[in-house]
Amino acid sequence: MKVELRMGEWMVNMGLVGLYRVFEYGRKNGIISDEYKDSVTAKPWGIELDTDVLPQLPRAYFLYLLEEYSVARRECERLDAYVEQVKNEKQFKSNINELKKSISDTGTKILKYFTHETLENTLKQIREIKKYEQVHQLEEHIRTLKQVYSETKINEKLTLNYFKHAILKPLFFGQVSFLNVSKNNLDFEGHVKEFYNSYVFPVMNDLHLESVLNDSHSIEEISSLLEKKGEYQPFKQLKREWKKKTLEEIQEYINTKINKCLLFNERLAFYNFEEMVFSPIGVAKDKAFNFSWRFDSQQPKPLSSLAKLVLLFAPIGVAIYFKNDGIGDQTERRLYAGFVQTDATFAEILQKNNHFRQLKKKREPFNKIVSQLVQSVKKESEYAVDHLFFLEFFSDYDSKKTHLHYYHLPMYLAHYFKQHADKLDSIKLYDYREKFVQYVLRGADPIHVIYHYLRDCIKNERSTNGPYIAVRERNRILQFKKGVRDVATTDKRVSALFMQGREIRDAIMRSSGPEKKVASIAYRLLNAAKAGNRKSFMDTLMRIYMSTDRPMSPIFLNALHERDLDFATVANAFIAGLLANQYKEEQEEVKA
Repeated sequence: MKVELRMGEWMVNMGLVGLYRVFEYGRKNGIISDEYKDSVTAKPWGIELDTDVLPQLPRAYFLYLLEEYSVARRECERLDAYVEQVKNEKQFKSNINELKKSISDTGTKILKYFTHETLENTLKQIREIKKYEQVHQLEEHIRTLKQVYSETKINEKLTLNYFKHAILKPLFFGQVSFLNVSKNNLDFEGHVKEFYNSYVFPVMNDLHLESVLNDSHSIEEISSLLEKKGEYQPFKQLKREWKKKTLEEIQEYINTKINKCLLFNERLAFYNFEEMVFSPIGVAKDKAFNFSWRFDSQQPKPLSSLAKLVLLFAPIGVAIYFKNDGIGDQTERRLYAGFVQTDATFAEILQKNNHFRQLKKKREPFNKIVSQLVQSVKKESEYAVDHLFFLEFFSDYDSKKTHLHYYHLPMYLAHYFKQHADKLDSIKLYDYREKFVQYVLRGADPIHVIYHYLRDCIKNERSTNGPYIAVRERNRILQFKKGVRDVATTDKRVSALFMQGREIRDAIMRSSGPEKKVASIAYRLLNAAKAGNRKSFMDTLMRIYMSTDRPMSPIFLNALHERDLDFATVANAFIAGLLANQYKEEQEEVKA
C-alpha cells in the first residue's frame, strides 16, 4: 500500500527528513532489501511511502544512530587527543590525571554491563603510570583500550545508552516504548523488536483497517480483521463497540466517534499528541485542561499511529549541537536541535537541512550558516527567501522545560547577509557573535548583546574591535530595515565616533591618567547608555572633553537629536573607541 506523507508543521517536516535519511542510509548499506529500493520516494509535497518497507525501518533506524553517535569513535578520538598532549613532556603532568579519569569513567560504564578481563588489567596498569618515561607503555595500553571500545557488543551498548538518554528522551520523547527505563537491559535486537511492536505494528493495523473500511461492502470483512488482530488495543474497543452494528452504523460511528489526526488529517487517530510522543510542545493528556477535540477529554489532541511513527524520526531530521544559553558569565551549556523550515519543495528542504547539519558539525558560526543558506536561494523568488526561517529548541522531558526559538529571515535581513555577513567574522568571541545574529533573526535589538560585550571588555581588558564591529553592523541592519542599501555615509559617522573615543583615551593617558580612570569613565558612560539616559551620558562626556582641554565634536549632537544615528550607536561606538588599546591592530580592523 502506498500512502502520502505530506509536509506541514515543522515537527512533521523534521520527521520526514529523518525518515528519508534513514531509508537512504539503509538502502546504501544493504540494510533495506533491493526489492524495496523505491519504497520511499521524494515528491514536491513530501514523501510517498510504500508500507511494505515498514518492517525494515527499525533496524535501519538503530544502525543509523549507532553510526552517527558511535561512542567507540568518539572515545578513540578523545584518547588520541589526550595522547598527543601527554607525549609532550611539558604537558604530561597537567594532562595525565585528566586522561586517567576519562579512561576510568568509560571503563566503569563498560564493566557495569560486561565482564572483561583485558579491560580490567589495562585499567589497572594505566593507574600505575605516573612518569613521563612510561609514555610508551601508555600508548600500548591506549591501543588496547581502543580495541576494547570498538568491540561490537560494547560499542552497541554504550551508544544505545548515549543516544537514548542524552538525545531521544530528554530532547524529543518521554518514557515510551524502548525509551522506558524498564527496557534498559534490551540488546540491539530487543530494541529493533520493541520499535516494531510499538510503532510499525500499529501503523500496519490502522492502515489495513482504513483500507478495509474504504473498500468493504459487507460487515464480515471488517469483523474478520478485528478478530484476527484482537491483541491490538484500539481494535479491542472497536470490536466491542461495533458488535451487532450494520455497515451503515459503522460508517456513522467512524464519522462521528473516531477522531482524525491533527498532522495527517485523513488518517484515523487512536492516540494523542502528548509530551511522551513529542515532548518539546506536547502536553500531558490528563493535564491538558485548555485542550479539547469535540469536547473529548480522553483524546484532546488526536494523533494517528502514522504521525506517531513519523515523529519518531524527528531526531534524525535535525542538526544536534551544543549551545551556550545566556550572555557573559550567566551562561549554561545545553544540547539543542536545529532545523531549517521553508515553503519550498521537500527536496529543497532536505538539501538545506543537510547543508545546515554539515555546517553545524564544523561548528560554523551562525552568520556564515545564514549567509550560505541565503546565497543558495538568491536566484529564487523573494517569496521563497522571505519564508525561510530557522528554529531550534532545547527540551528536558523530566523537568517539563522547553526553550523554543524561531529565527525568521525577512527580506531586508536577506539583503544584509548577502552583502555583509562576512564582516561579522570580526566579532572574534564566538558566543557574542552567535548571540548577536540570533537576536537579529528573532527580530530583537542586539544592543543588549553589545552592552554585555563592552562590559566584558572593560572587566577582562579585551580588545574592543569586536564590540565596535557589532555596533557598526547593528547600525547597518537598522539602515537596511529602513530601505537604505548604501551605508557608506553612516559607516563613516560610526567610525568617526570610534576614533573620537580613541583620541580621548590617548589624551587621558598622556595626562598621566591611569588605566583604571579610563575604565571608570567607560563604566559610567555604559551605564548611562544602557539606561537610555542621554543627559547623564552628555554630562559625563562634556566633563571628559573639558578635563582634556579639547573641543567637543558636533557629531555628538546625534546623541540628542538622533538625526543620523540613534543614541545607542553613538554611545557604544564612542565607548568602544575609549577602551581601544591595541592601536595598530585596531586601526587595521576598523578599516576592514
